[in-house]
Amino acid sequence: MSKGMIGTIVSLFLALVVVSQAAYVVDERQQALVFQLGQLKGVKADAGLHFKIPFLQQVEMLEKRIMSMDNTPFEAYEVDQRRLLVDSFTRFRIVDPLKRFQAARDDRIADSLLSNAVNSAVKEVIAKESMQAVVSGQRAELMERIRLIADEKAQEYGMEVVDVRLKRVDLPPDNSQAIFQRMQSERQREAAEERAVGQRDNIKIKADADRQVAVLAANGEKKAQIIRGEADGAATKIFADAFGRDIEFFEFYRTMQAYRLSLGKDDTRLVLSPDSDFFKLFVNSDGGKNE
Repeated sequence: MSKGMIGTIVSLFLALVVVSQAAYVVDERQQALVFQLGQLKGVKADAGLHFKIPFLQQVEMLEKRIMSMDNTPFEAYEVDQRRLLVDSFTRFRIVDPLKRFQAARDDRIADSLLSNAVNSAVKEVIAKESMQAVVSGQRAELMERIRLIADEKAQEYGMEVVDVRLKRVDLPPDNSQAIFQRMQSERQREAAEERAVGQRDNIKIKADADRQVAVLAANGEKKAQIIRGEADGAATKIFADAFGRDIEFFEFYRTMQAYRLSLGKDDTRLVLSPDSDFFKLFVNSDGGKNE
């Protein structure tokens, strides 16, 4: 192989190396920062093929897409000064690569700055709300307020906060135990009140039932006395009518009643004259006594 051919091959190889070092591709999902000797020289946000000075300039890619970040859990105080353990996550994107580079040279620092901004916004909003509002399922307006406050700070770092969500909001273990005990005491108090109301209603219902029974019994007895009186009156009238028609039968009936009442017991003893009218039914019509 001649020296000229070798030189050509070497030249082509060097040209390929130079071209590979000079050209770079920016993906549609990325944006590029061009550095020269450690200093930022430009930003390439358009997708496609771009060129740089070989070996002198370096390219760093940043995401255009929306990214997610879990924030560091922290403690916050709600409006009644009760501590809450808050765990959240943030969705964001880089909108100004230059500001992003000026604020943070790497992703770790940028994530820390954004996390601090979000946590500060969460603390600010929670400090104005009750625990019930924070832990309730309907807190979209609360999340939007947090997002707006965090986004205002994130814009200084060249980033936009798309969404902030609270993954978990809990009481610290010591507070949880105290609240549990207070809730238990409240439930026991409510149960005692309910039992007292039940006993009161029970006594009231029983007293009312007893009163109704007494009234019904009195009314029944009254009606029974009226009916008995009316029956006795009717019976007396019937007897009177019957006896008025036959005086001898009336005398016979009344005498028999007197016998039944006087001689109804085995130990009854009467001391009377044999000629007494009381024994007139025991005397024959001819003046003799019945056997």
